[in-house]
Amino acid sequence: MSEGEFQAEIDYDRDYFKEKTGLSLREQYHRLHPQVLSCFGDDMVEVWGRKWKANTNVGKLRVVLLHRPGPEFLQVGNPTPWPPHEDSLAAWRMSEKMGLDELVESHENLVDAYKAEGVEVVVRKPDPNDPPYQVKAIYADDVCHPAVYGQVILRMYDHIRRGEELPTYQTLAELGCPVVGMIMDKGMAEGGSIGWLDEKHLIIAVHFPRANTKEPEVMRANESGHMQFARIVKLQDPEVDVRICPGYGTSLGTSHYSLIDRHTSVQDPRTVDPYLRTWMEAEMNWEFINPPDEVSVKVHTGDPRIPLVKRAPNTGVVLEPRKILVPTGNPKATKWFESIGVEVVEVDVPTLVRPRNSGSIKCTCGGILRDPEPKSY
Repeated sequence: MSEGEFQAEIDYDRDYFKEKTGLSLREQYHRLHPQVLSCFGDDMVEVWGRKWKANTNVGKLRVVLLHRPGPEFLQVGNPTPWPPHEDSLAAWRMSEKMGLDELVESHENLVDAYKAEGVEVVVRKPDPNDPPYQVKAIYADDVCHPAVYGQVILRMYDHIRRGEELPTYQTLAELGCPVVGMIMDKGMAEGGSIGWLDEKHLIIAVHFPRANTKEPEVMRANESGHMQFARIVKLQDPEVDVRICPGYGTSLGTSHYSLIDRHTSVQDPRTVDPYLRTWMEAEMNWEFINPPDEVSVKVHTGDPRIPLVKRAPNTGVVLEPRKILVPTGNPKATKWFESIGVEVVEVDVPTLVRPRNSGSIKCTCGGILRDPEPKSY
């Protein structure tokens, strides 16, 4: 089409709109269809149906993402579909070959426990591979994580977790929850080391125990993933204080896995990096409740300066401030929690959590929607 023909077509359209409506198309845009400046977060209910926010670990839980164990567990004992194609339990990161019926029973117990607390349960789409292999997809907290609003699809470090991104994305899309970003390029990030301490304070760390690597590109890929997540958060809310924690040495002390209340975690404060602890106490007046010896176990840190520390009892998933969901099997801890004013809901999920499996009950819980944190109690 020549320039003259193109202009003639524009003039025709303009004349046709003006003839039919009294206004040319350009005049309609200018007079009746101005650009509307609005915030994505403010439009969420109107456009996306709900206020999709979960940037807290203690606000009342409303919607949770879980994964139902499926035929992928029947593959355990066969050669892995990734190098070095071994058939050992270790290659599958399993302690035993569990019966699928028992795994499903634990999952259904977890679903029932959430529903009894009024929490909407969303079950992630099944493993789409042939044959399926995603035996760690039960840990839904790792593959996507909340930004200030909406979810970010993460990218995990090893073969056994690769591929969980697509069914997770599809599940969120069908739910209507906006996916506001994905970790790209060689970036890696996993939910376990991304911790909302409150709605304005976020820590991101290289995921222990993969921290102590001598391969610069692997380390930088981790750093890249965490920086990408931080940029998404800062774009949504520049006021969020994001701390990128280095992935060297022992575990940094994941306080977001030890919460019971706003700015309150049950843990030996020596398990937290001292500079991180100083920031938490100065910025948030953080309270560390150091549990008594009778409900704790001594663990080696790998740090000669502090060889042994107390590992606190599992605080599980915070259903709402001072109310937690934990696995059965630790009555002493339950009694102690109740003595300090924490309501405990127990659920029987032995095949999903340690010691029989590799993660915690918090790992199984992908927080999709939570109420804002109460500011004081």
